Amino acid sequence: MPTTRKMRYLNERSNGSLRYVRDYPLKVIRTYPTHPKQFSRELGLNKNSTDTQLHRAMEESHRVYDLQIKMAENSDPEAFTESEKRQAVDEVLRQRKLDHGVFAKQPEYSEEEWKALAQKPGADIEPSKDDLADGAVAEFDDVMDDYHRGKKLTFKQEVMADAWFAVQKFPEFRRRKTMREAWSDYVELEGLDITQGDGKDKQQRFERVASYTGDFLISDDTKDDVLDRLQNFITGKQRDNPSIKPQSIERELAEFKAAIRMVPRLSWRDALTLDRRVNNVTMAAHSVPLKARVLTDDELKLFFKTCVETPDEKWTALLVASHAGLGMREIRRLRPDKDFYLEAAYPHIIFRGGEEGITKTVARPRVVPIVIGLDVVKQWLPKTIQWMNKIDENSASTTLNKRLRQLLGKDKAIKSHGFRHTWLRLCRRARISEDNKHAIAGWEKGDTNNALMTHVYDPSGFEDDPELLEQLYQDQQDIFHLFR
Repeated sequence: MPTTRKMRYLNERSNGSLRYVRDYPLKVIRTYPTHPKQFSRELGLNKNSTDTQLHRAMEESHRVYDLQIKMAENSDPEAFTESEKRQAVDEVLRQRKLDHGVFAKQPEYSEEEWKALAQKPGADIEPSKDDLADGAVAEFDDVMDDYHRGKKLTFKQEVMADAWFAVQKFPEFRRRKTMREAWSDYVELEGLDITQGDGKDKQQRFERVASYTGDFLISDDTKDDVLDRLQNFITGKQRDNPSIKPQSIERELAEFKAAIRMVPRLSWRDALTLDRRVNNVTMAAHSVPLKARVLTDDELKLFFKTCVETPDEKWTALLVASHAGLGMREIRRLRPDKDFYLEAAYPHIIFRGGEEGITKTVARPRVVPIVIGLDVVKQWLPKTIQWMNKIDENSASTTLNKRLRQLLGKDKAIKSHGFRHTWLRLCRRARISEDNKHAIAGWEKGDTNNALMTHVYDPSGFEDDPELLEQLYQDQQDIFHLFR
């Protein structure tokens, strides 16, 4: 197996298929002697599957394993969430190679009508059944016997009953989803890789919000419950961190709300807003952020001298950022094998947004010539990217801002974002054209369809058209001529 496949609980069969294999805890085995000693789950993948597919399948198997332990230790349906119940039903169908609605037909009674009729004294009514469904979920007959005797059904029995209904009716996912189901759909539709980079950050934000809201049902009649849960997150976050800014809370909720809005036919999706004028949730007013200031020439001279003479992964992050007012998220998404052209005649880095092609606006893809500290960038930038991807993106900015202030003074307006304003001042001083300014730093003014953008998306970059790159390189040298 490749190195990336050396994962705990991952097992490869001789035919190349992959499965999840894990022993159950000893406390479960000792308490329930008849319980299986090992959990095994086929992943439906093989050794040629992508890492993204593998990580998703393993994560799902982790959740199923945890649910199996919970089911062994607790039989009360009230102890399980709606999401866990749906997961258990899906697992029953998966193990039996069945799909939702595989035996669907028009029933004599709906499930709701049948339940109402079955509760009447002396009733001997059950829905129109398909023999195939009876054979596929044979446990249903025993469940019905207990039900008619008035016995309280266990969680496993309810799961089997729901599985029996599930194969005979088309799924209701079009109108009702749990939050975790909605998030799973969002991840898939957005093509997120939740194991690394931007996708991993979004997954972590989701889990932070879900730790306050819990799992819940999203449907046309759950508007108030959903808004209450968002309020629980806002209130809880402010309680646990009184200094947190409303803007930070909004960022935490961005993808969470987007996933809810993607539930089809949701009539109240427009009510899912944090706008204080709408007053659906209560949150403090936005604080006025302290804007990052432009660095002086003397501060820049000290900064560049420090980056070149005492390099490390953090100074290198700031050094690269200074070349075009780059954001830390842009740097962390760089791919050394695809975006670095540091050995070219005109050394440069192309910012395409990483594997996901993420850029803040259409205008943001750009090419950034490196004219100060090239040897430092060559040696340290790969290490910088590794460091950034090991920590939270906000932590990276906080750490780098602190380092800048330690060097240049305690002024809180000294921030890495100030490099953007600083670069623009230097750019205007050097009288750089709008198009070239746009190509390097990504401002929206200028020709957004100019030839330079074609090269940004070309895997070979400027290999066949070096004169365009030379223009940018010369402009960058003019911009930084005082500090080279």
